[in-house]
Amino acid sequence: MTRLELRADPSAARRTRTWLREQFAAVTLTNQARQTLELLTTELVTNAVRHGGEPIEVRWRRTDGTVRVSVSDGGGGRPQVRHVPPTATGGRGVALVDTLAHRWGSDRAGSGKTVWFELPLT
Repeated sequence: MTRLELRADPSAARRTRTWLREQFAAVTLTNQARQTLELLTTELVTNAVRHGGEPIEVRWRRTDGTVRVSVSDGGGGRPQVRHVPPTATGGRGVALVDTLAHRWGSDRAGSGKTVWFELPLT
């Protein structure tokens, strides 16, 4: 399992995308799989920064044609799918994960939580 530790600051999502591109540079992925992986991971990191707080840690592992990404943070709240009006400027992150991931969920992790998703690599 590979991991990245982040601070709860506005650069966290950008740092995560850069890290993912480095991590998956040698992995054969379709463009759609690569874009979905970056989008969903960025959404979870953004939620961790906004709602969870430090410590923030991103981990991924590859098993049997699937990648599992998890984002841990210091917040105790559980993610929920929200249905927001088209004019809303936020609130769609977990809905995107729910729609695009093969599977997803969340677990308690000490005083915080871990939110994870799985995607097929093909």
